[in-house]
Amino acid sequence: MSERNETDAHILLADISGYTRFLRENRVTLRHANYIVSELLAAIMQRAEPVICPEKIEGDAILFVAPAGQVIDASVRRSMFGFFSAFYRRRAQLIAHNSCPCEACTTIHHLDLKVISHFGKVLRYTVNNFEELAGFDIIVAHRLLKNSVEATRYLMVTDAAWALVRPENHALPVESHVEQCEGVGDISVVVIRGEVTLPDEQPGPPPKTSMTYRIGDFAIKHLMLLPFGERLFRQNARGVRAKARHFAP
Repeated sequence: MSERNETDAHILLADISGYTRFLRENRVTLRHANYIVSELLAAIMQRAEPVICPEKIEGDAILFVAPAGQVIDASVRRSMFGFFSAFYRRRAQLIAHNSCPCEACTTIHHLDLKVISHFGKVLRYTVNNFEELAGFDIIVAHRLLKNSVEATRYLMVTDAAWALVRPENHALPVESHVEQCEGVGDISVVVIRGEVTLPDEQPGPPPKTSMTYRIGDFAIKHLMLLPFGERLFRQNARGVRAKARHFAP
């Protein structure tokens, strides 16, 4: 095992709310459910600014890490708010273009997004060519996914991160919380619920709807039910993971 020195870093977790229930209730149409989730994860990943490195896909979540620095702080702020607009824009497109009556495709609206932002120490290490991240602050970020906030759509930022990424002169509806994390202790955070957008962010155009889009949706989803469909889905999933490896330092 080889290790590098600990470094200060932003740690972001973008987690799809309702993922477990979505897959459990759609086991018959699992390929469609997985396709939908992979499209939403890809949209989040594509919204991250280049310095925000997607390190790992963890089922229904993406772990991002970015080095410390004043310019990078601004990129982290734009990205963590932008994840929401990218997610809901792609979700709206998937709903508008849907041509399939299966359970998965008609319950896309049940999926939501929560984002955790933390700042602390990160240690990189390698075991048999597999690079991993470790450190107390990586644990803190993951523990915060299990929190007391009774909502499916929110941004949670620890005080350590908020001091660096807080928008200037903002009028965001910020709530202060203290989260009790198992094995970690009390963590002070701020929470923004509901429409999580920066004041100067322009809403995207409504999704286009046409027979062409619906035919494309039908072709993609029904190819997955053919013998070679599973291979196509795996290629799509590998493409999402390849983007994470491409951006990783």
